[in-house]
Amino acid sequence: MHRGLAVSFSSLARRLTTALVVRPAHASGAVPGVSKSPAGFGSRPRRASMPPNKRARPASGASPPASPATPGKATAAKRSRPSRPGVSPPAASDSSVLSFGEEVRDVRAALAAMSDRDPVLAGVIAEAGVLPRIAQCQTARAATHEPHRAFRALARAIVFQQLHGAAAATIFARLAALVGAEADATRLSPKAILSAEASRLRACGLSQRKLEYLRGLAEAFTAAPEGGGLGDAALESATDEDARAKLEALRGVGPWTVDMFAMFHLNRADVLPVGDFGVRKGVMLTYGLPSMPSPAKMQAIAENWRPTRTLASFYMWHAADAAKDAVKKAKGKKA
Repeated sequence: MHRGLAVSFSSLARRLTTALVVRPAHASGAVPGVSKSPAGFGSRPRRASMPPNKRARPASGASPPASPATPGKATAAKRSRPSRPGVSPPAASDSSVLSFGEEVRDVRAALAAMSDRDPVLAGVIAEAGVLPRIAQCQTARAATHEPHRAFRALARAIVFQQLHGAAAATIFARLAALVGAEADATRLSPKAILSAEASRLRACGLSQRKLEYLRGLAEAFTAAPEGGGLGDAALESATDEDARAKLEALRGVGPWTVDMFAMFHLNRADVLPVGDFGVRKGVMLTYGLPSMPSPAKMQAIAENWRPTRTLASFYMWHAADAAKDAVKKAKGKKA
């Protein structure tokens, strides 16, 4: 009986040893380190046993690199880590390197450089990451081929002057409807404004003064370039100083309007809107000033932001908005 048991155990041991021998992957089609099990149940490979395989799926938490021609998918963008703390990866629709206008080819590098020069600004950038506003400006640049783009941007700025955003948006929508530009924005052109009856333009909600401003703007965009006329190509190629001089010569177009046009339409990198309330508020809060800064004070603080003061101004708006949101939340908790 004992001898029979010994033989049985010996036979069983030989069979177990044979079963545990790891066969080469090419012999069975299996990957070493992966046990045979039904799909979805314990089929995840062990990292240490994975052979070098170009087609293998990336480990959990990693994202596959996007090719230069094809941006990574949304899931890859969410998983990838920023190259600098506090600077988030671009949105899924952006290319791997986020740019701003024609001057800033790498937004992250520009933000890192400003952070090195200005530790206070660095804190805001680290907290906020890459602002969506920057990517939106890059996306808008794709429409530079559209006709009358500069005229529409300036016309909108004139309509929105000194009005609450909702009221101004309503007036601008009526203006677009009047010239048939609801579905095709390019139909809001200088010719369309000059052809429309004054009474119908006033009925959209425009004041007499803003009507005069709009018509003066339309006349400037229909004049011949040699006669001082404006156009998309001329403004795109003009220097910051030349563009400002030409635009401020128009009635109804002041320094603030030119600043907004240069930042959001032309995407010029080194604009400092010293007259903008939100940027001034952000500077006061960020730098701990006792009161709203004067233009001279803002110029002095912004020296460390050159040559990308536009990007830094975006973060001052962010700081002002964040403070406003914090106040609203505090009031909500008390209520």
